[in-house]
Amino acid sequence: MLGQRIITAIVLLVVLTVAVSMANPVYFNGFVSIAAAAAFWEWLRLALPKESRGKGHEYIGAVVLFILFLTGAIFLPDMMVAGTPYYSILNKVGLLFVVISALAWLLVIPIVLYRAQMDPAGQNFFHALFGFITIVATWYAIITMYAMHGAWFVFSYLVLIWCADIFAYFGGKYFGGAKLAPKISPGKTRSGALCGILASIIWMIASAFIENSFSHFMLQQSSILLISAVGLLLAVYSIFGDLYESLMKRRAGFKDSSSLLPGHGGVWDRLDSVLSVSPIAMLIWYLLIH
Repeated sequence: MLGQRIITAIVLLVVLTVAVSMANPVYFNGFVSIAAAAAFWEWLRLALPKESRGKGHEYIGAVVLFILFLTGAIFLPDMMVAGTPYYSILNKVGLLFVVISALAWLLVIPIVLYRAQMDPAGQNFFHALFGFITIVATWYAIITMYAMHGAWFVFSYLVLIWCADIFAYFGGKYFGGAKLAPKISPGKTRSGALCGILASIIWMIASAFIENSFSHFMLQQSSILLISAVGLLLAVYSIFGDLYESLMKRRAGFKDSSSLLPGHGGVWDRLDSVLSVSPIAMLIWYLLIH
């Protein structure tokens, strides 16, 4: 199992490194498009009612989304230049998805997690639609930040999420204590969540002094105090993204979102926090530049 995890991680890292090293952003956008379409397939797999599974709905949804994303990956770099045709329309549509997704994560999902309803009856359409909006918003957020600021900017932002995840895991193992959400994810502890949040805030403050990083950009527009607050907010919603996917898996009766990534489970298993944080981070980024 560990060997599979390592091999899969190395392969993905090599593919991502090659995509980022290419001068043409189409390669990176294509990589993000494939990951987003795969995550949407898994999302539908968990969100659709049991009677709909196996009938191809999730495959159709993923293929349609992939075609849209791949088309965007090819043409978006040219359309991202201000003043070109469709630039205004593209950004308005993308930002609409970002705002809807961010508001849903900020205001609705905490209520969903608090209620922790395991009976999926009557809620499947909401979760499927929410998945579509969130994945489109995340795709737009990642490729826009990459196009505007480059690979290091995106990577430094992702490190914040990884800090929340890694330190929450090891902090929970070391300190133990009260469970964070026992009905949804019995393994997560409050002490682990606190460790993850603190690690993310520390990274935000430290990386603020590294040129061209996500946090450095924010420091130029605001202050260390606001950077710390944003680190806190994004770390909390990173945890919420993890819990939301755990809730969806429990409702669907699945251990992993899929088996696409040997040793890791599914793509959504690896991107759960990225999907919850990216729309919020993109909204903050947009507000700071306007």
